[in-house]
Amino acid sequence: MKELIKTIVLVLLVAVAVYYTFVFNKVNDRMDHLNAADSVHVVNIDRFDHNVHDLELQFIGRGKHIQQFQKDLTAMDEKLDETTRKFDVKVDSLGLIIRELRMNTEAELANLKRDQEDTANRLSQFQRTTNRSLTDIQTAASRLTRELSDLEKRVKTLETPPVTAPKKK
Repeated sequence: MKELIKTIVLVLLVAVAVYYTFVFNKVNDRMDHLNAADSVHVVNIDRFDHNVHDLELQFIGRGKHIQQFQKDLTAMDEKLDETTRKFDVKVDSLGLIIRELRMNTEAELANLKRDQEDTANRLSQFQRTTNRSLTDIQTAASRLTRELSDLEKRVKTLETPPVTAPKKK
């Protein structure tokens, strides 16, 4: 019975571990996606910086190009700010998901522990009841053996005729 309980608890723990791994992998996939998007933005920013440098070398003193560069720079700054905000929101939501997963896992483990304790208590009570019943059966068996022995003695006494003394004349 203990082996069955251990097996059940082990299966439940494995199920929790598989669930945790599944959720963790899902979160890691989201993080990989976010990192890839961040890498694309970094490449765009690097390309933009390179283009700005080229423009500076080619068009020094040309106001039109400087104004376009300023517009592009402003647009890039706005896009960078927007991307940063989106990234922060996604990181925050990921943190909430991880906290929720942790709370759920802890609650499930607490439930498992409580169930294990309840099962142990029931097994202990069953063992006491069984021991009590076994003791009652052993007592009844010894009493029946004694009574059987007494009955056998009575039957022998009744089967043997009484010895009568010879009569005097």
